[in-house]
Amino acid sequence: MAKNDFKLAWRKLLKNKGFTFLNIVGLTLGFTGFILSYQYINRETSYDKWNPHFKDIYQIGLEAEGAFTDETSPALAPLLKQNLPDIVYAGRKIVYNYGSYPLFGEKTVLIKNAALIDSSAARIFQIENATGPLYKNKDQTDATMVKSHIAEQLFKKEDLNFDSPQSIPTQSLALGVRETIYGTIKKQGLSIIDYDLLFIREPQDLFADNNPFLYQTYIQVRPGTDITKLTNRINALYQKEIAPKDKIRSSSYAKGKIYLDPLANLHLRPKTGNNTAYIITWIIGILSVLILLLASANFANMIMAQADQRLKELALKKILGSSRWAIVRQLVLEVFILTFSAAILSFVTLALTGNILQKWFNDDLKGYILSSETIAQLAIAVLLTTILSAIYPAIVLSSFKSVNLLKGGLSSILKKGTFRNALLTFQISMAILFISGMLVIRAQLNYMQQADKGFEPAQVVNFKGVGMYYNKDTYDQLKRRLENDPSIAATASATNIPGEGEQPPKMDFSYAQKTVSFAHVGIDPKYFKTLNIPSIQGNINISIDQLLRDSLANYAIINESAAKNLGLENPMGAKIKGCDVNFEIVGLVKDSKAYGFENAVQPTIYSFKSECGSMRLQTTLMVKTKPGMVDRAIQTVKAEWEKNPSTKDLPLDYSFMDEQYALQHKKQQELQTAFNSFTSLSVIIAALGLFSMAAYQAALRKKEMSIRKVLGASVQLLFVQLNKPFFKLFLIGIGIALPIAYFLMNRWLSNFAYHIQLSWWSFLIPIFCIFILILVSISFQSIKVAKTNPIDSLRDE
Repeated sequence: MAKNDFKLAWRKLLKNKGFTFLNIVGLTLGFTGFILSYQYINRETSYDKWNPHFKDIYQIGLEAEGAFTDETSPALAPLLKQNLPDIVYAGRKIVYNYGSYPLFGEKTVLIKNAALIDSSAARIFQIENATGPLYKNKDQTDATMVKSHIAEQLFKKEDLNFDSPQSIPTQSLALGVRETIYGTIKKQGLSIIDYDLLFIREPQDLFADNNPFLYQTYIQVRPGTDITKLTNRINALYQKEIAPKDKIRSSSYAKGKIYLDPLANLHLRPKTGNNTAYIITWIIGILSVLILLLASANFANMIMAQADQRLKELALKKILGSSRWAIVRQLVLEVFILTFSAAILSFVTLALTGNILQKWFNDDLKGYILSSETIAQLAIAVLLTTILSAIYPAIVLSSFKSVNLLKGGLSSILKKGTFRNALLTFQISMAILFISGMLVIRAQLNYMQQADKGFEPAQVVNFKGVGMYYNKDTYDQLKRRLENDPSIAATASATNIPGEGEQPPKMDFSYAQKTVSFAHVGIDPKYFKTLNIPSIQGNINISIDQLLRDSLANYAIINESAAKNLGLENPMGAKIKGCDVNFEIVGLVKDSKAYGFENAVQPTIYSFKSECGSMRLQTTLMVKTKPGMVDRAIQTVKAEWEKNPSTKDLPLDYSFMDEQYALQHKKQQELQTAFNSFTSLSVIIAALGLFSMAAYQAALRKKEMSIRKVLGASVQLLFVQLNKPFFKLFLIGIGIALPIAYFLMNRWLSNFAYHIQLSWWSFLIPIFCIFILILVSISFQSIKVAKTNPIDSLRDE
C-alpha cells in the first residue's frame, strides 16, 4: 500500500510540473536559510560543551555599583583551593596584552594571541600536549606549548615530536631571552581558551604592586555543589583576606561582591561584556524559523489554490472506497516528497558550494554541515514543515462528501479563501517586517560609522609592543624624532588604546567628602592631540618639560561625564584624591566613545604618570599621520625601529586604529549580512506566493471576468476587480507588520547606549517595496485574463 501511495503521489507531482517547481524553489530557499542559520547557532553555542565538567566550571568576578570585572587578585585562586573543599581546582589566566609576542625559530613568528595559565587552569579546561604528557617528569614546572601550525614554522620537521623540549629566542635576539617549548597544543573542540601560544606555569607576581585585578580566576566545583552558598563563602574569604590589602584599596571593586559566572555564559553573554552575540544568535534563530514558516505558508497556500482542480479525483477516490485517512495519507505524502526533496537539494547545494557560512560569519560551513546535530535539526524541520503545510489542506479536502465534490461544491468554499488569505497576509507582513529591520540595522551601522565619536581614529597607526623595547627616556626621544618628520602630525602612547583590549579599570576617587568611581587611563602629553579629542576647558597639552619641572605634581584631565559626576561646571584647579596621590585637575575634554556605541561613556580621569599601577605599561605607539602620507610615516617608524639593537630581525607589528575600532561592531555587521540575506529570501518567497495566488485567482474567476467583459466592463475595471482582494490583504498586512516592526526595532536599538531614532521612512519604504512587488507579481496574470476573448471562456456554457 505504501508503495502504491508513493507512486500515485509521485505521478501527481510530475503531472503538475509548474506547481511542483515553484514549491521546491520556495522550500529550498527556506531550508537553505534554516541550515545556514543553525550552523552558526550550533557553533556559537558549542563552546566548551565537549568538556566533561562543563556544568561545574565557573569564572569568578567582582561586582560593584552595577559594574562587573573578571579581573581578580592572583592570590585568590590558591586561597580558595586551600579553604574550600567544594572546589576541585582553582586556576588563573592572564592574556598577553603587550603587542605581538615574537618567537625566533626557523622562521620569525609574531604571536598575535598568547596567554599564561597555571596548571590548575590547564586541568579545568582539559589542555593537553599532543606529543605526550603535559608534564613529562616530576621536576618540570613549565609546560609552554604552541599550536601545531606555529610549531611547523618554528622547528624542523624532525623536531616536531618534541622528544626533548625546544629552546628558542624570544622577544629580542639582542637581549638573549629564550623560551622553552614543550610540545604542541592538542586540538580540542571550540573553547574560550584558544591561543596560539600558552605559557603554562605558576604565577610568581602574586602581589604585583598596584595591579591586583590582573588574572581571570576559574574554578571547577564538585557535582551537586550549592553555588549560592559557595558564592557567599568565597565572598567572605575575599572580604577578609584580599580586599583589605593596601594595593587594592583605591580600586572601585575593593568593596565589591563576588559573583560566579557559569562557563556556559562566558562566550555569548559574560557579565563583564555585553550580550550582543547572544542576542544575535537568538535573532538569527528566530529569523530562520520565520523563513521556514513563510515557505510552509506559501506551500499550503499553493495546495489550497490547486484544490479546485482535484475535485473529481477526490470524489472518485471516495466512491471507489478510499477512506478519509487514505486521502489524507496521499496528500501528506505528496507534501513530504516535496519537502524532503527540497531539504536534500538545499543540503547538497550547500555541501558542494562550500564556505558560504565563512562569507556570512567568518567560519567554515563544511566543518558543521555533516554533523549529526545538523542532520537531526534538518530532519525535525522537514517533519514540522510537512505537518504545517499539509495537515490543514489534507483535513479540509478529505472532509467533503462525494456528491458535493462532483457538483463542484468545494469551489464556493475555496472562493472564500479565508485560510489562503490568512497565509498570504502572513507572508506580506513578514516581508514588510524583514525589510524594515534591514533598513533600521543599516541605518544604525551607518550612524556608528559616521557619527561623532569624540575622537578621530582615521590616519592613526598603532605600532604594537614598541614601548617594550625602549626605556622611558629613549621612548620619549623616539616620539620627538618621529614628530620632526614631515609625514607625522603627532605621536602618543597610553595604557588603554581606543578600540583595542579591555576597557580601562575603574578606581575610587574622593572629592569634597564624596567617593566616586572613575575609569583611569595613563597617557603621555600628546595623547589628546594625536586622537584629536576636543578640549573644553583648561590646558590639555602639557609638555614633557613642564612635567619634569613639576615632578612632584600630579596633573589630571577629566572628561565631561566625570565633571558631571563631580557636580563641577568649572573643574579647573579642583583637587581629587585617588591611587594614593592628590590629583590637580588642569583640563576638561569632550566625552569620547572609545569603546563603541553599545557602552555609555564612563566618567574618566587621565593622568601623565603611573599613579594607578606601574605595571600598566604604555607599549603601543600611536602615530597620527598627515593626510595622504600614511605609507611614508610607516616607513619612517620602520627606519627608527631598525636602528634599535634590541629589535634586530624583529618585524614591526602595526594596525590602523579605524579598522580596529570597526571590529568592535563586527557582530552587528554579521547581523546585517544575515538580515539582508533573510530579507531577500522572504521577499522571494512572498513573490512566489503572490504569483501562484494570482494565477489561481485568474483561473478561478476567468468566466466571471468574461461575463463582465461581455456586459461592457473595460480592461482597467477588470484589472481592478481582480487585484482588489490582494490590496485588501496588503492593507491588513501593513496593520499587522508596522506595530510589530516598531516594537522589535525599538528593543534592538535599546542595546545601544547611542543609537538612531526610528523614522517614518524605515516603514514607508518597505510598504512601497511590497506594493510594487504585488503589482509586478499579479499584473501579468490580471492583464492576461482581462484581455482574454470572452468566447474562449464561455463557448461551452
